[in-house]
Amino acid sequence: MSTVKVMVVDDSPFSRTIIAEALTGEGYEVVGEADCLDELMNTYNKLRPDIVTMDIAMPGADGFECSKALRLAYPDAKIILVSSMKDEETEAEARRIGVAGYVQKPVEGESLKTVITNILSPDSLFNQLKERGFETFKEALGQNITRMIKLPAEFEPDIVSDKEYLSQGITVVVGIIGRYSGSMILDMSAETAEKLAEAVLRRPPKNNDEVLAMAAELANIVGGIACSMMNKKDKSFGLRVSPPSLFHGTPAQVVCPNLKIEGVYAKTDLGRIFLGVGFKKGSILWM
Repeated sequence: MSTVKVMVVDDSPFSRTIIAEALTGEGYEVVGEADCLDELMNTYNKLRPDIVTMDIAMPGADGFECSKALRLAYPDAKIILVSSMKDEETEAEARRIGVAGYVQKPVEGESLKTVITNILSPDSLFNQLKERGFETFKEALGQNITRMIKLPAEFEPDIVSDKEYLSQGITVVVGIIGRYSGSMILDMSAETAEKLAEAVLRRPPKNNDEVLAMAAELANIVGGIACSMMNKKDKSFGLRVSPPSLFHGTPAQVVCPNLKIEGVYAKTDLGRIFLGVGFKKGSILWM
């Protein structure tokens, strides 16, 4: 594989040196530098680097204006913002422009490498996630059912669907964020949830709140462990879970827009538990 060529854009010679050293330390080739819009456009046109690192705070045209101009002239340009500023407003503007990544100063070579790897090989990484992800979540569910209630789980044949799922009564949806986004669904009947809660607590649950809390915690644990297992296989995934959302009461249809859900029922002596997982391509992990 050829060496990845990177161009560093920053008005500070010192910052350019630090970033260049971090890049070369990770095996990248720094082929050019620029400190303003004109120099950026001229140098990029001559060198056509694989990646451009871009400071935000620069005199004249700032990093956002430079990024807009570069992507207008070269739509395939891959830009990583490198700045001490990092907040919701600057991130939103960067995403709107089409910036591929965002690394906060002080720069570390490992952070740059993670983002560059994600930018240059998103399809292969996503394919790894599709190939391994669902089986990893199944493994996490099976392990934790056994660990929590001391009973084995037997999985029925897998299901693949992009249609709505009819809840059995208690549904927990956990968002998955990182290099790619996704959702995990854990669903069971109220009766199964009550039996699971009693097995975990080793006493009857005091009220329905304890039953619901058990379902949410089981989903959170399964999702968190599965993400950790995937990250150990390749840290570029950068997966983590968001707080669970819980729905219960009248059975409802659960819909995950734009996601093809792989699902499976885990059979236990206490009832059936449905696990559904889906991923989609999204923006890369920003450091």
